[in-house]
Parts: sequence; structure tokens; C-alpha cells
Amino acid sequence: MAEFEIGQIVISKQGKDTGLIYVVSGFEQDGRVKLIRPARFNVLKPKRKNPKHLQVTSRHAEELINYIKAGKNIDAGFFYRSVGINGE
Repeated sequence: MAEFEIGQIVISKQGKDTGLIYVVSGFEQDGRVKLIRPARFNVLKPKRKNPKHLQVTSRHAEELINYIKAGKNIDAGFFYRSVGINGE
């Protein structure tokens, strides 16, 4: 199984969110990965997803890591600039 790191950019491979980009914000004890995407899921209420349903990338959103570790919510514009995509 792939290794995940906080701040890593991942892409959903399964479910109704297939193809959406998320940033890893943490890990659950049951093995699920906590994900953020400001349109719906943020640091305080992340999406939880099975790691088998995620495509790992080598990219990291370095600017977001301090916000994630501090437990601060991230503005959508800042998120999309940090990840390098246009907002949706």
C-alpha cells in the first residue's frame, strides 16, 4: 500500500468524487486517510477515505502543512493556489 504524508496531494479514484484533488490532513486509527478540500471538507471536518481509493502523487502542498498541523481552516482561494488548480 502507498505511504501518505500530511500535505500530500492525492486524487480520488472511487466514489462520486472520482477525479477530485484532495490534500492529506491526517490519519484515522482504522487506516482511513483524512482529506481536505475547502468546497466541502476542511481541517476541522475532513473527509475520511479508504487509501485504496486514492491515487498518490509526488506533489505536496507545502504552504498548507503548517495550517493543517495547527488545526486551522484554510481559505478556498489559498487552498487552490497552493495546490495549483482553479477553484471549483
